[in-house]
Amino acid sequence: MSHRHLIRLLDDQRAHWLALDRAGRVLAGPTPGFPAVAPEFDTVVLVPGADALLLETPRIARQRRQLERALPFAIEDQLCEPVEDCHVAAIDDGRPEVVLAVAVARARMDAWRSRLAEHGVHADHLLSEGLLLAHDAGPVLLLDEGRATLRHARGGLLAGAAEEVPSWLELLAEGGAAAPLKVLGEAGAVRLEWPGGIVQEPCEVAAFLASRLARLDLREHDLLTGDFLPKRARRGSARGWAWAAALAILAVALAAASMALERWQFDRLHARQRAEMESLLREALPDVQRVVDPRAQVAAELARRAGASSGAGALGLLAKIAPLLSGSGRYTLDGLDYRGGTLDLTLRSGDVATLDELRERMAALGLPAELTSMTPGSNGVEGKLRVRGGGS
Repeated sequence: MSHRHLIRLLDDQRAHWLALDRAGRVLAGPTPGFPAVAPEFDTVVLVPGADALLLETPRIARQRRQLERALPFAIEDQLCEPVEDCHVAAIDDGRPEVVLAVAVARARMDAWRSRLAEHGVHADHLLSEGLLLAHDAGPVLLLDEGRATLRHARGGLLAGAAEEVPSWLELLAEGGAAAPLKVLGEAGAVRLEWPGGIVQEPCEVAAFLASRLARLDLREHDLLTGDFLPKRARRGSARGWAWAAALAILAVALAAASMALERWQFDRLHARQRAEMESLLREALPDVQRVVDPRAQVAAELARRAGASSGAGALGLLAKIAPLLSGSGRYTLDGLDYRGGTLDLTLRSGDVATLDELRERMAALGLPAELTSMTPGSNGVEGKLRVRGGGS
């Protein structure tokens, strides 16, 4: 089965078609009429250049969709009929400042599609024959069965009967064109004169167009855009959006599942840690009957016990004498021992008077204190101060 079908719609209501392989080589044809079987890949339809106005215009937008919407109004003054009655396709070949525009009457587009539909053909791409003529090395003239197509510039195309060619060339020569003219197809069909010289290149026109077609980016040269986009392409685009939406939904679902899994893991970790805290609380406080908030209950019990011991016990005594010992720099606490409500402190100071002064300050706070021993040494005096719990 052929990879592609190439159908040429001729301006005299005739048509012929070719079967092409992937490289653009002709497998069969040209055969008059239309193919009866669809190709493996796609169907490309070539329409006469005389029905497709080719223009070059400044690039007025960067994004293709914006360009296609604005382009008809940018070339409105160059059209022979109202812009609303014209279909304009943007041909973007990558130039930063200018683009090509192909304008075709909407009625003509509808007639081509109706004609193809009558023969069971659905075009995947529709191109103007003039776009297949390379113009970089100079003007190119295609002669075929009494018809002529002349592409003299990137955005310049003339098409009509072969007998009109001499007048075209005369006008171009007056404009200063001097590059060699390449003539393709029926080189002897008309007498030609050109100041830059003529290069004759006889060829089978259908095979030449097929070879040129293989070098083009069909999407960038297609006239089937906007309202004339093939239904299959629209369905493909819709399927693409459907896939994108499905992937987006899947991504959201996966994210939600990931968040749910993390939440479940955190809940399990929290439950395990709470169980450990309850176990520790019951070990530390066997009298606790009901566990509501282990952390808060432990903090409350510590506060209660600290308050209960604020006036008695080792913690209560230390809380009272701590302001006397800290910050002065006159005492060094080497050790302490608490037994039976009595706190024994081992202190070092510069002399006995300093230790005695400390004893008096404790007594002033209502804490009975006495120096039980003093031992002079090279670093001062080491004394033992005994403090008993008392009022105040």
